[in-house]
Amino acid sequence: MNSLFIHIKAVVEQDGRFLILKHWMDDRIMDPYSWEFIDTEMEAGESPEQAALRAVLENTGSEGSITDTLYTWTNMLGDRQCVGIAFLVHLSEHDPTIQIGEEYCGYEWITLDAFEQYIDNRNVVKDLTRTLTAARKAGIIQETTPQS
Repeated sequence: MNSLFIHIKAVVEQDGRFLILKHWMDDRIMDPYSWEFIDTEMEAGESPEQAALRAVLENTGSEGSITDTLYTWTNMLGDRQCVGIAFLVHLSEHDPTIQIGEEYCGYEWITLDAFEQYIDNRNVVKDLTRTLTAARKAGIIQETTPQS
């Protein structure tokens, strides 16, 4: 039986840097960890925006607000169709203490230029780089602020 699910990606940006989380995948492989953006499946009764903000709160301990819809995608996973929506999110606190969710073991704030060094999925890197570069040019996100 074919089914459909909605996958939500929350790309958290602050001062030109993006939050990625280190996720344990499988200890039977050489490198069992993978860096990724916050993501979740949309639950029954939720809007896509509610799902994104729920996932941000669950995985950072901070509330956020959606700034923009970045891109959408679709693909088949076996007999299940995945429809995805990626949102740009800003945390409510300017310099929050990140309290990562239990399925993660670390986090980093990275620049747009560092995506390829961390994110394994080349399609995600390509889509986000293209979209976020356009968002930067439109003034939706800011240039990277030098660290002190």
